[in-house]
Amino acid sequence: MTRERTTVTRLTSSAPAAIAVIEVRGDQALEMVQRHWSPHQGTSDLDLDRIRYGTFRSLPGDPSSIGESIVAVRRGLDRFELHCHGGQAAALSILGALIDAGAVELNRRAWIEREVPGRTAAEATEDLLQATTLRTASILMDQVRGALDSAWIRIDQHEQNEEWAEARDIASGLLQWSDVGLHLVHPWRIVLCGPPNVGKSSLLNRLLGYSRAVVHAEAGTTRDLLAESTSIDGWPITLIDSAGMRASEHDIESQGIERARRAIETADRLLLLVDPGQGWTEEHQSIWHSFANKCLLVQTKSDQETAIATLRLLPATACSVSAVNGEGIEALMQAISHSLAPAPPPSGAAVPFRGWQVEMLSRLLASDKSDPGVHAE
Repeated sequence: MTRERTTVTRLTSSAPAAIAVIEVRGDQALEMVQRHWSPHQGTSDLDLDRIRYGTFRSLPGDPSSIGESIVAVRRGLDRFELHCHGGQAAALSILGALIDAGAVELNRRAWIEREVPGRTAAEATEDLLQATTLRTASILMDQVRGALDSAWIRIDQHEQNEEWAEARDIASGLLQWSDVGLHLVHPWRIVLCGPPNVGKSSLLNRLLGYSRAVVHAEAGTTRDLLAESTSIDGWPITLIDSAGMRASEHDIESQGIERARRAIETADRLLLLVDPGQGWTEEHQSIWHSFANKCLLVQTKSDQETAIATLRLLPATACSVSAVNGEGIEALMQAISHSLAPAPPPSGAAVPFRGWQVEMLSRLLASDKSDPGVHAE
């Protein structure tokens, strides 16, 4: 009888997280796990679907060797999950020990191809393992469970019946979620911009909840782009602090300003900051003229006396915030969330999340009749 090779796969993303999950599978999986793992209490028996807490030692049988605290779960006769600390060191130590013991490393994509039938579900699973928020993970889980596949089937049925209008209606409904879907694992890029010393770095720190950017009263302190990942209302975003926009003869500052211009051009959204002491400047007007469709106006330093007078000159949609006392920050985050997803998909909704899906739906919507190749693979 041919023995199945024993494989080891890190199922979770390699990005730092709270927990990493490693699967061991194959004829020698039980032997390998029991060789390296010992329970904190009770016997070393691993019953099906019973959660056991213990220690994994890279050097089995050596109680003096450094071990990793893990949770071991038996998922099948020859299938085990090891849950450890989500940092790189713990996972790499466990993977290395199992590979040294004879296991073959199987990459996550190959594991998905083996375990998940259907292209849509497989790609949703791949993205799910990279999701950084509960909100995006929930949307992707709906696609793993078949929400988008069901929509593909309905489109196919309408096409077979030559009901082109009905097929396009479904495509149109799906495309309303496409911007959200394409940013479930690829964060929206939001650039904080405006003239020097309007409070970009201070606002970045306040939105992040910790001091990431250097804040100084001298204009032009920020000379380069500073990007930091976070989430707002469950949507993953990258906040980018940029150099203040102004004419400068200083070579280093000029380079920073040029990078800021490029970041502004490619950003998904802009927070255009207005200092109540400076008011609306030529730099504001230039950015607003070119990118008004993706701008959120933010008056900073609302704790200052001049703030109320300046706010009256801005549109009613402008947010007024203070990075000093936090005033208006919650409202600004709500405005950002609404700008990214004015009407978020409800639970269970079919959401296209890959470029090929959006392209197929767009072609169908633009076609006179049906579009070959819209069906799920």
